Amino acid sequence: MGKIIKTEFLKLKRYSVIKAGIIMTVLSPLLSLFYSTANGGQTWTFDYFMQQVMISNCTLFFPIIIALIAGYIITREYTDDTMKNISTIPIPYKQLLSGKLLVLLLLTIIFSLIGCVIALVINIIAGFPGAHFGNLFNMFIRVTGANIGIYISVLPIILLFCCSANNFLGGVALAFVYGYFGTFEGTLLNYYPIKASMILVDPTCGAEYGYTYHIFPAFITIVLTFLISVIILANKKKEPSTLTVTKKKKVVRKKGW
Repeated sequence: MGKIIKTEFLKLKRYSVIKAGIIMTVLSPLLSLFYSTANGGQTWTFDYFMQQVMISNCTLFFPIIIALIAGYIITREYTDDTMKNISTIPIPYKQLLSGKLLVLLLLTIIFSLIGCVIALVINIIAGFPGAHFGNLFNMFIRVTGANIGIYISVLPIILLFCCSANNFLGGVALAFVYGYFGTFEGTLLNYYPIKASMILVDPTCGAEYGYTYHIFPAFITIVLTFLISVIILANKKKEPSTLTVTKKKKVVRKKGW
């Protein structure tokens, strides 16, 4: 498994989708800053700003980032027609898929760190009060924890849709809608995986709308989502269809007239 993860990281150097993921990670705190300048009725502090960054991550950006990168790195084996080479090693498809998912988890943590650094820089520029060492550490734990929860929440979509070379973009679109519904408020959202990811690290995420959330049902929701993903992975089979680019045969002209 270690060699699979190492190999996948070497492949990432060639993937432009990683740059797209970094750009979207940077956009999250920038969008939160836009909210801060547009809403004049709220006193913005470092803690409140980071809560908005976390909400933007969980509902708008990270479901798309995770599904997009997952679909890309999984389906490249089909679009580049390299699956046949991997099969000769041999590596079981489930083991290969598990390695790619672990790489995706590590990328989630890396993107979380990048987002926290960008958010800290923006906070310094904007001058929101309340930033100190304890808050900085708490910020990293909360943002990273919420993003890992989003990773788990999106795993069923990845395994059902994003492993196919033909329709993984449909899985990305579904992940966007899936995350968007996390912006809603209501007691039933204790059992909605996207919302549960935020509740686990911040049960007061709906306090400004008059809702109180609870950690226990949110925890059960995330655990069940993870178990469902494990079951899907255990029964996952190699995608039979592949996307190959048909090369045009070069016509050799006859010599002479």
